Amino acid sequence: MNVRAALALVAIAGLSAPARADDGCSAIGWSVKNEQGWFADKKLPKRVSGGARLRRIDRAVDLELKPLKKAVFFLPPRTKPKTSTFAGTIAFFGVPRPGVYQVTLSEPADVDVFENGVRIKPMTLVSAPHCPDARVSGRYALQTGDLVLVQISNAASDAIKIAFELAP
Repeated sequence: MNVRAALALVAIAGLSAPARADDGCSAIGWSVKNEQGWFADKKLPKRVSGGARLRRIDRAVDLELKPLKKAVFFLPPRTKPKTSTFAGTIAFFGVPRPGVYQVTLSEPADVDVFENGVRIKPMTLVSAPHCPDARVSGRYALQTGDLVLVQISNAASDAIKIAFELAP
């Protein structure tokens, strides 16, 4: 067999090999199927930034954000927001037990998490630009507490879906 024929066979074999199924979510490193299901729910509760306080964890909402100039931050975001973006906050009451909690956003944005007034450093924070409806997900070690504030900045649009739950 000559070299051209061998190269042609290798090329054909490469084309016919089954493609690996990857919906873009493998970059996150953990399942976000719960969150994707919540985000797809037509009855997903809508909340306005700043006034939204949810009584329980394992929850998702469609959060209305404000233009950056009108946003009120608890503390300045870790990353300086761009002027033409949107921002907002939502509070979750009552972390029931210590553990690793997961925050997932439907769209690209920056996220800061505060527990009882203290900024919590993420254990892991991942961007997955090709994951449908779960573009950012982070994990945070939280203690039993009264309040968790999730602060969003650098969002491209005036609404974002956000989920907060105990990591499986």
